[in-house]
Amino acid sequence: MREKIILCLKILIILSIIALTALVYFQQGDFTSIDLGRHLEYGKLAFSQPEVLSKNVFSFTEPDFPNINHHWLSGVVFWYLYLIGGFKILSLLNILLGAAAMLLAFKLAVKKSNFVLASLLALPVILILSERVDIRPEMYSNLLIVLVFYLLDDFRSTKSAKNLVWLIPIFFLWVNLHIYFFIGLFMVGLAMLEQAILFFAKRSERNEAVGALKKLFYYGLGSATVCLVNPRFIKGFLFPFAVMGMYNKYADNYEIVENKSPFYLQNLMIDYNILIFKFLLLLLAASLIIYSIKKFKNNRGLTFGERLAKLDYFYIFSALFFSFFAVKYIRNLPIFALIALPIMAGNFYYAGGWLKEKTKKYGTLALFAVFFTSAAVFSWLIYDNLSAGKFLNKNLGLGVSENSLASIKFFKDNNLKGPIFNNFDIGSALDFWLYPGERVFVDNRPDTFSRDFFKEIYIPMQSDPAKWQEYREKYKINLIYFTHTDGTPWGRQFLANRLKDEKWPLIYFDDYTVIMVKDDENNKALVEKYKIDNGIFSSRLNNLLASSRDNEKMQLADFAAAYGRADLAENIYLDLLARRPADGRISAALGYLSAGQPDSKNTLKSIEYLEKAVRQGYALPGIYNQLGLDYWNLADYAEAEKMWRQALKIDKNNEHAKYYLKQANALVK
Repeated sequence: MREKIILCLKILIILSIIALTALVYFQQGDFTSIDLGRHLEYGKLAFSQPEVLSKNVFSFTEPDFPNINHHWLSGVVFWYLYLIGGFKILSLLNILLGAAAMLLAFKLAVKKSNFVLASLLALPVILILSERVDIRPEMYSNLLIVLVFYLLDDFRSTKSAKNLVWLIPIFFLWVNLHIYFFIGLFMVGLAMLEQAILFFAKRSERNEAVGALKKLFYYGLGSATVCLVNPRFIKGFLFPFAVMGMYNKYADNYEIVENKSPFYLQNLMIDYNILIFKFLLLLLAASLIIYSIKKFKNNRGLTFGERLAKLDYFYIFSALFFSFFAVKYIRNLPIFALIALPIMAGNFYYAGGWLKEKTKKYGTLALFAVFFTSAAVFSWLIYDNLSAGKFLNKNLGLGVSENSLASIKFFKDNNLKGPIFNNFDIGSALDFWLYPGERVFVDNRPDTFSRDFFKEIYIPMQSDPAKWQEYREKYKINLIYFTHTDGTPWGRQFLANRLKDEKWPLIYFDDYTVIMVKDDENNKALVEKYKIDNGIFSSRLNNLLASSRDNEKMQLADFAAAYGRADLAENIYLDLLARRPADGRISAALGYLSAGQPDSKNTLKSIEYLEKAVRQGYALPGIYNQLGLDYWNLADYAEAEKMWRQALKIDKNNEHAKYYLKQANALVK
């Protein structure tokens, strides 16, 4: 009877892990800001127009700039699935890939430890998967990285190469699915390095080490060879080793959040996955230390060199590599967590003999506790999505948000014409919607534009009115297609300037995008029919709010503020705050909105809202800088300086806080 209960509990826990992982990926993306559009377009054109794999053909600004497409096969899969079931079937694929990667990592963790320990460690891993939930080719890499890790671990345990043969077809597909195939090759290299260390450290086992090294070498060489089977041959094979250097080279031109360190971003944004990452990183480090100490103690009779040889170098090297990769780029947090799970489980289980005893003694009770903990986490994630949005911060559902698809209908129904000036974020969607009839000014592939394009053209056009005038004439810009969710300072500045520019009347907006046209004779009828004035703006805003979800309402409130209707924005924020009182984003937005009103009453409201946001976890340097300005406007100079110093305590390089303190000190003198 007890065995049946334990089996049922284990099945329930496995199902809860699947359900939790599925819930994390059960979020609708914003089609206007994700990469999916161009992947679909690549898939549609890969065979009929193969030049899309080698040139920047979607753009009219730099159409001949060379491009190496390292994920074309993902696009093909996406495109044909899209033809079958639209965006929803792509979401199901995303959930399937995510759940498969999680289950495989969990299976290996159970193999290295026990069911209870692996289940408990799996919970924070599942949470951190929420960092990257959009439909994208890297989901294949998440699964394939864990699969290759699993196969290599199996070989190290059994010394049987029968499963290594799977590396050849895996890499044959992987090199065309996503750029991270090089990580798989690197893991094979780490396994070879471990055998080389054992060869020198364990004289009695040299023949075994040589045999293992030869097998790994042959299969590694075969894996690397099939990676040459891609549209660009050797260039495609070497591209991953150059692309991150390329992004670093472009860093002073255009910064991409996903390629920044979580330790850098923690001072600029609220991302609770960074906290989970820090926790897992400390847990992983602790497991490695405890494991190493225990290993040395268990082999006291051996020499120091012989004890060193007993360490699990493949796990140690993998832990160091994936930790470095995650510290370097926030986009790698899910991959880090998936690999860290079996390493932590194995290390803690080896070091903690008491775990084995307690699990045997309280096994059923422990399984009940794990199951109810999983159920509680599931319930909390649903509540979190409806309240603070700390982990699940998008609309729940399959596919992409329907409201993010609305603007293209207006564009096509009215036969709008370019040339188009668009922002970075929406470029991928426009690739899919408009090519080849219209081409984009830019899309979200910085590696397919020249180094100076962003620094000399794209960003100055938004931040410098003279550059806007110069380049809009050069490129004969007729229409602006922009996401008002753009968070870059130049994008926000450009949008604010154009909304005040009578030469570029607003003719359309929705929860995500705006469309403006040049006010000339060619667009006269269009402007007369669709120009949005104050009254129309208010009416359309109310219509949109009636069908918008909370995240979209937040975006509309932000846009209303940018449009100059602080009254409408405040009403939306207050309505949201009444339903989501724990959401610090709303409190912060109300604080910034009130700060923009020129009277002491609103300044006090700003302080109240911003301090509430801090209490709700939004303790960012920008919040403290604004609090400092508010207190300064109330002539409370000591409190103002205190706020700016607090901003510097969080981010010692914060230029705004330094500037405010410098100005304050100059005035005091």
